Amino acid sequence: MARRLLAVVSALLITLAASSVAYAGAARTASGSFTADVDFATLTLTPQGATCRLAVEGVLEFVGALEGTATGMTTARVLAPCDEVAVNPPGTFRDVFRADLDFAGTLDGAPVATAIRYQGVTMPGGAISGQMILSDGLRGALRVDAQVAQAGTYDGVVVARQ
Repeated sequence: MARRLLAVVSALLITLAASSVAYAGAARTASGSFTADVDFATLTLTPQGATCRLAVEGVLEFVGALEGTATGMTTARVLAPCDEVAVNPPGTFRDVFRADLDFAGTLDGAPVATAIRYQGVTMPGGAISGQMILSDGLRGALRVDAQVAQAGTYDGVVVARQ
């Protein structure tokens, strides 16, 4: 048992060391803004009890430290019935969302591609408080303040893969 535990811990430490080497670049602050282009033709609404599961494709266009385009799918649990969600503008009801995006562009002028997990809460009125977690080509976390289906700002720290 002790040998098995030692082997697991050793493997974990080797994996962590390899991961930190792969992202051994200097941490950089990253800030800027983005605009959202939601493809409402792809919108689906699925009732889930008294709430509604929303899914839609879209694009974020970044400017600032990150310059480029992120495309992907957003899913949200909207705290309202689907029949009400369907006839009201985005941001009318509170929701909890997650978007899985593929980013292609630059970080401070250097080419980069990375995965972004954008998640947060939309308040009634459309204000978003969220975060973007970057993985693959970049590692980092960005704080986000935005307006649903419109635009927002980001700031945080990222590390580029070496």
